[in-house]
Amino acid sequence: MRVGIGWDIVRTCLAIQSLRSCTLREAAGIARALGFEAIDLDGVMDTTLSRSGILEGKNDEVMRVKEIGLVVPNIHWTFGTASLYPVVNDPDPIIRAKNKEQIKRLVDFCHKADIYSILILPGMFLPGQSVADAHKLAAESLNEFQVIANEAGVVLMVEPHVTSSFESPESTIWLAKQVPGMGIVLDYSHFIVQGHTQQEVVCLIPYTTHVHLRQAKSGLLQTRFEEGTINFSLLLDGLREADYGGYLCVEYVHQDFIGATNVDVITETVKIRDFVNKHLGASIDPAL
Repeated sequence: MRVGIGWDIVRTCLAIQSLRSCTLREAAGIARALGFEAIDLDGVMDTTLSRSGILEGKNDEVMRVKEIGLVVPNIHWTFGTASLYPVVNDPDPIIRAKNKEQIKRLVDFCHKADIYSILILPGMFLPGQSVADAHKLAAESLNEFQVIANEAGVVLMVEPHVTSSFESPESTIWLAKQVPGMGIVLDYSHFIVQGHTQQEVVCLIPYTTHVHLRQAKSGLLQTRFEEGTINFSLLLDGLREADYGGYLCVEYVHQDFIGATNVDVITETVKIRDFVNKHLGASIDPAL
């Protein structure tokens, strides 16, 4: 499925970040058992995929992805293993050059493995760095990445997130306008946890090319479906009105980041899955 083809065939997928303790094949099997025909992958940790295999261009890693038999809309990538650092807005040109080289190798891997898009983070504020400088360097690097990805037929996306240098709706829109062709991965939880209202976030929908779904509330990055404040009906209706044509990715996690170890991942995944499919007018066959 490709971005921009319309709401009438929007689909759901599962984030492999929900299953980091599993192997790639195990995660694919669980996703399929839950009725998902697509899965987002993760190159941050050497769990389901080998970072070195990706960066070294090993065909074995490409075949591992193809052999799972699921559509792969997106892969999450950071420039260090299981770390927010190095960042795209590092003032050191040597570090930025190394980041750029990783992007070249990553998009080559995605092209060969039929992975449609890559998700990277928009940067952090480094000690002594002004807001203006952090934003300027991020935009410069991301424009370079966008050229590389576009030439390989891969879509570049960034995910604004809490604690990053782009954690507000306003700064996110600014960044999207600075990098033509780059998509935004919209995850309401990263804004709601900060105390933003849902109405303040809806302005990002026109820039959105991928969506992460999990329930959240002020102070909690994720919570049980019944205990959060995100109005998913309102979110989905907004996407429908914008004729959004990307994937809706369910992304509950178990990781030590702002207390995100607080729910049963599978249980909450199923709740979101059922809600979204009911809203879409679809059905899930538990025998799939």
